[in-house]
Amino acid sequence: MMPGLQKQGAKKAGFFSRNFTRKIPLSLPTKSTLMLIAVSIACLFYADVEVAMTSPWAELQRLMLGALTPSYPSMSELFQAVVLTVQFAVVGVMVGVLFGFGFACIYQWAPIRWFCALIRAIHELFWALLLIAVIGVSPLAGLLAIAIPYSGIFAKVFYEMLLQANPAPDFVLKEKAGVISRFVYGRLAQMAPRMARYIRYRLECALRSSAVLGFVGLPTLGYHLESAVKEGHYSEAWLLMYVLLALIGSKKWWFNRRTWLGLTVLACAFFPFSESVSLQNLGQFFTEELVPSPLRGVDLGSDPSQSMFSLSTSLLLPWFQMLWVNEVLPGVINTLVLTMLALVATGVCVLVLLPPQSIWFAGKNLRFVGQGGALIVRSLPEIVLAFIVMLLVGPSMLPAIIALAVHNGGVISHLLQHQIDELRLREDHPRGLLLFCYEIMPRISTQFMSFWLYRWEVIMRETAILGLLGIPTLGFYIDSAFEDIRYDRALLLILTAAALNLFIEALSGRLQKKLYNKHR
Repeated sequence: MMPGLQKQGAKKAGFFSRNFTRKIPLSLPTKSTLMLIAVSIACLFYADVEVAMTSPWAELQRLMLGALTPSYPSMSELFQAVVLTVQFAVVGVMVGVLFGFGFACIYQWAPIRWFCALIRAIHELFWALLLIAVIGVSPLAGLLAIAIPYSGIFAKVFYEMLLQANPAPDFVLKEKAGVISRFVYGRLAQMAPRMARYIRYRLECALRSSAVLGFVGLPTLGYHLESAVKEGHYSEAWLLMYVLLALIGSKKWWFNRRTWLGLTVLACAFFPFSESVSLQNLGQFFTEELVPSPLRGVDLGSDPSQSMFSLSTSLLLPWFQMLWVNEVLPGVINTLVLTMLALVATGVCVLVLLPPQSIWFAGKNLRFVGQGGALIVRSLPEIVLAFIVMLLVGPSMLPAIIALAVHNGGVISHLLQHQIDELRLREDHPRGLLLFCYEIMPRISTQFMSFWLYRWEVIMRETAILGLLGIPTLGFYIDSAFEDIRYDRALLLILTAAALNLFIEALSGRLQKKLYNKHR
């Protein structure tokens, strides 16, 4: 071949290799983000995001008027609801801490890990529905509905914290102290401040959860809030929301290292543990009502020509197929679609809510507004936000997407704001959008992805309960099963939701582990 042609061919090959065949180097956070966005775009074709209401302005005007004129007819009733909400949260968290710490000490055992994963995968509201079916509408049901899943959450978090402790003190004390002393003074002493901060954060979550328990009949703030919104009493609804915001916003003053012990003792001492508890139907619930309906009253050994296994299979298979086609599969699909759309919308909300809270982008007055707005949206439960948005845009997936995105965006932006404000920038750093895109975000991308993927698990859990508002997720079918007193169906659907949550938790944890290893 002639030298000129070889040179021309080399140039052409170089051109194509540089512009077409060369792979674009993408970081792991970017690849993960693009993958999740692509999945969400595909889910958008299956989502019901239609705006049904034609003129929401009159309702919006009434809603805003109620915000400016808050009132409540019975202050004693309001006080009782506040006390019970705080009691549920404080006692539930402390019981969860006690059992969670015990589980954390033996978390390396596989059965303990599986058990903790199962109990935390079931949402507090579903635990409440199950417990109410067993012991009735009782404060004890609400307390256990918070304490049981929180025990699993605390077990996982405490175990991971203890693993991160510096092993040097334990090594020094190895020849001078016993196992318990080495654990207390070596690992626990290091992680105690972090554990205390996480307990305070969990109390904020528990206050929201205890308010949400009112949606299933327990007389917390959520019970009166749901009634007020449904009846159009927006002045009462706004006062209840203001009280909930005040409880969460002032938490650092009434629950801290000086007050937590006394508050816990008082909450436990005056908690109505035995009020309205009925155990008469306990045996019937486990031996009859949880048994699949085709097997009730059937003597599996009556027909000697068929084995017990084949007879039970022939009865159960049509029942399961019917549930799979009509409830399980549609519920799973809608739950996944809503979760993915809410996850991407959450990332967008973080990018919008973050700059007004940071010293690098906002002045004192704007930061006050930005941080106050983030406090409001992260303090109100998602189901309450979705309820309000539904009044304006009608019933569809859109209110749930907006509520989940705004709430979780407020949580993540609040966590990232402290990290951004502590960054050290050079004196000639850019300003405005350039600073945010090219200086701030690249330095916090790994932490942002970690928080975002963690909230993926939370969004999945909350997506299921938004079915209580009529959105056909798994929670919708679970609530319908409880209303029809079909506890066998409810249990199957709850276990399906738990399996879905465990799958998302495993996938999210794997991505977070890759991010952590890449960052190191």
